[in-house]
Order: sequence, then structure tokens, then C-alpha cells
Amino acid sequence: MAFRFGAIESDEFERQLSRNTGDFMRAVALIETGKVEIVDRPIPAIGADEILVKVTGVGICGSDLAVFEGHREVPEYPWIMGHEAVGVVAEIGGNVTTRKVGQKVVLEPNYCCMHCSSCLSGATSGCENRVIIGMTTPGYLAEYVAVPADFAWPAPAELSTSELVCLEPSTVGEAALRRSGAKKGELALVVGAGSTGLLLLILLLEKGIGAYFSEPYKPRADLAVELGAKIHDEGRQYQYVFETSGSVPGSESAIHLARPGGTIVLLGLATEPVKIVPAEIVRGRLTIKGSMIYDHPQDFFATTSNPPKTLSKIIRGEFAMENAQRAFMAARDVAGKSWISVSSEGELA
Repeated sequence: MAFRFGAIESDEFERQLSRNTGDFMRAVALIETGKVEIVDRPIPAIGADEILVKVTGVGICGSDLAVFEGHREVPEYPWIMGHEAVGVVAEIGGNVTTRKVGQKVVLEPNYCCMHCSSCLSGATSGCENRVIIGMTTPGYLAEYVAVPADFAWPAPAELSTSELVCLEPSTVGEAALRRSGAKKGELALVVGAGSTGLLLLILLLEKGIGAYFSEPYKPRADLAVELGAKIHDEGRQYQYVFETSGSVPGSESAIHLARPGGTIVLLGLATEPVKIVPAEIVRGRLTIKGSMIYDHPQDFFATTSNPPKTLSKIIRGEFAMENAQRAFMAARDVAGKSWISVSSEGELA
């Protein structure tokens, strides 16, 4: 399986040169911290195990905003953004038999090697050679992208493009729930009602798990209530607490709000130290778990095979590709999911 690590390798460069003159596409690139522009790039050539995907939509999440705002460094500028993508297969490599031209696909943007010790143990989220789209290698926010066929999943036919862009972050929640062991009839609290937290609340509600949340930003809190979740009651503790805010206060409150014998699952990437009193963990018989993305292939298979039914309720910001700058600048204030429409699903160019 061939991966791209940023710079175009010589053999790929030669293949790109072999394309007809004028085979260019538009992509959204980070030019400098806080500024994106549309740039022209060659339509990528594909290897034998890859497919070429005509991208129709790309979601915006906290990781993208960390890149946009300069909190997460990128290898070079300009840098193609985005990793929550869906599209239509435009071309298939010579070895590909599982995908076909014209098929709608959802892209899994974390490529694991399947050879290291973590991958061989089934914990591909810890892959020692993981390729992270939009972070360690250029992103999906372009009219066409080349993708290893094994990381492009058939899209559920019943979902619109705006709903499909929610499936990658929904898989993050699916994996967190699997790792927590939460079961129908139990109570869970989600700390933070950003897009990840909202998607997790949808999953909890659809699986029959009592869904509570803690969120200081009123528009997000109102949306969580609209979904059917309940506001955290002061004094209540929970068997399962999911921390999605990525903040120090959120992480600390998550630990305090777990009841004795409870499980705390950390999804947010807080980067500052958090105060933990070991005696409280021991006496409370608490379990703290870190849930990093998802494991291939089981979690994406689970999500695409049985997608959440109410994803449309959290779609709140749709932007054209030409308005990508406004989309990134507005995303933190949007209560719900923002996404960028790249191209229609019409005839393949």
C-alpha cells in the first residue's frame, strides 16, 4: 500500500507529468496561520491499490481548527486542509476489485500500516506508522483525492452529503462507546457539546443509554436539549463520563462527576496538566480511559453499516468552497456541525 507523506515522490511526479496538460483541480490550502485560499493542484494519479475520489463535501472539526489557528504545526505551506470527506469514485487502480466508478464513499482519514505491533494486536489507533490526513500528509479539501481503496467505505444510500460528512467524527464516538462498555439503560454524561459531543449524544440516545450533558455555551446546550439529551443535574454522578471539550476544566469535572466504580473516557486533547488526586481515583474505584480515534476496520464498518438516524439535526453551517475562509472563521461559533460543499454528485469530470 502506497502512502503520501507530503512531498510528491519522484515516481508519482512522473505519473502526474504523464497526465494531459490542464488536468488541474482546485483545493483549499492554508497559506498562513488563520488564512486559507483556493489553489490549483494537479489531479493526483493513483496507484494500483488506490481509487480517485471526486470529493463532494468535507466537514470541519476541532482538529482542523487547531491547524487553521496555528495550534498544530503543519509540515509546509501552502497546506491542503480537511479530513472528514465524502465523494464519488472517479477512477480505480488496477488491483482494486471492491470499489467501482460512480460509487459513493466515505473516507477513513487515518491510514494504519497493518504491520506494526499495535496494528497486529487490533489497536490500529496506535499504529506506529499512522498517516493522518490533513495533519501529517495533505488533506481532502480538494476536488479530487487519491485514497487507498481499503480506506474508502461504501456510503449509506439513505444519507445526504451533509449527513455523510458526520460519519467520520461519529465513528470517533462509536469507538469511545465500544471502549467504555456502556450498556442500554445506564446513565452517561457528555462533557462538551461541540460536534463530537453532539454526535456522541445522538449515539447514546439511539442506543437507549441515558444521555446527559454539560455545556456552558448556550446555543450548543440548546441544540443538545433539542436532540433529547438532559442538562446535567448538580449533585448527580454517572456510571460513564465522556470528556469531549479538550479543556482542563472539562477534564477535571469529568473525573469528579463519575460515580464510585465509574468509567471516565477522555476524547478531548487537553494539552495542559490536569489536577488528579490519586486517592480519589483509588477510593472511587474509577477507571480512566483514553479513546484515540477508532480502530480499523471494525469501527468504520460498524458506523457505515448502521449509521445514526438523526444526523441532520446537528447540521448548522454549510459553506461553498469559495467561502472556505469564512467557514473556518465561523466554525467555533456554529452550534453544531459545519461543512464545506466541494462539488455536486453529477457527472464525473
